[in-house]
Amino acid sequence: MFNDSNELRLPVVFSGPAQLILYTRYGDPREPGWRNKWIHKWHVQQLYPWFPEKEIEVHKHFWPMLQDAFLELEKLGLHSEIKTYHACNDLVYLHESPVLSVHSWGAAIDLNAEDNPNGTMGKWSKDFIKVMTQKGIFCGQNWSGVKEPMHFAMVDGD
Repeated sequence: MFNDSNELRLPVVFSGPAQLILYTRYGDPREPGWRNKWIHKWHVQQLYPWFPEKEIEVHKHFWPMLQDAFLELEKLGLHSEIKTYHACNDLVYLHESPVLSVHSWGAAIDLNAEDNPNGTMGKWSKDFIKVMTQKGIFCGQNWSGVKEPMHFAMVDGD
């Protein structure tokens, strides 16, 4: 959409920096057929029996990033820091706003939500965060705004 000065105006649901990236790359997750094109059902426990959920639905480009990170976490014995799984692919809005959550694209995963509530510094080890970061996964614990240490995503939500 363009306004009178020919500037591109996005619908508010895509107005966050992470949402803009995801919308530009992958389109609107509310569109018919979108899930069939971009969401993968990952049977996590086939390779990682220690993961707290048998299977999750995740964006097909986020899936290999998580696989690489989980493999490295396992090699280093850091996988035991993951105790609970909360969400990955849910069509939701941010904090009662009209902006879609990165979870709407299956591009974020919440881990240990009870131990890492929003607004806290989180309880992940530096080595755990280092592995995730090296695999291209951003952690809400590192945001300069409101911290969301349970949140790991394929795009930076800050």
